[in-house]
Amino acid sequence: MAITTTVPRRPASFYVPVTAAFGALAGLFVGTAQGSGPLGIVVGALLIGAIAFGLTHAPLPEKPLRWGLVALFALAGLLMGGLSAGIIGAAFGWFFGWMTFWLYEGRYRAHLVPYLTPGQVLWHYTFRVICGAIFIFLITPILVVMPLSFNAQNFFTFTPEMLALDPAGYSLKHYRDF
Repeated sequence: MAITTTVPRRPASFYVPVTAAFGALAGLFVGTAQGSGPLGIVVGALLIGAIAFGLTHAPLPEKPLRWGLVALFALAGLLMGGLSAGIIGAAFGWFFGWMTFWLYEGRYRAHLVPYLTPGQVLWHYTFRVICGAIFIFLITPILVVMPLSFNAQNFFTFTPEMLALDPAGYSLKHYRDF
């Protein structure tokens, strides 16, 4: 039998700063790509914090709001940097929509035993993040080398065609050599 804990909704003073902190991290990536990392941090934090507050106070159901955020971020990415940025924008929109409601509804605590202190809950998720970071650190070389192995050039680098997801930038020539 599964343990489920009834958890009340969290106040905005909890979920807005947490989502804003993650927004600052995403803003650092986007801002650096646009030429200003510090501005990206500030804009990312303010934008994601405001979106989190707005999503949780909107009179619409959760699912359409989350899909709307995915579409909005995909469109923003598409306009800022083309198809690749649109895909990344959609991923950001999905993540921030999920995270906002995961924190607001208290779902992060629903599958944990009810007697855990806030510090123990924090350590539970901190440990998961540490394990995930180690996994990503170990798998990243594979994630980078795999797309590069389909490069149409004689050297391993991401060409403008590859970054634009143009089929002309990809080839199986390195695999034909084997």
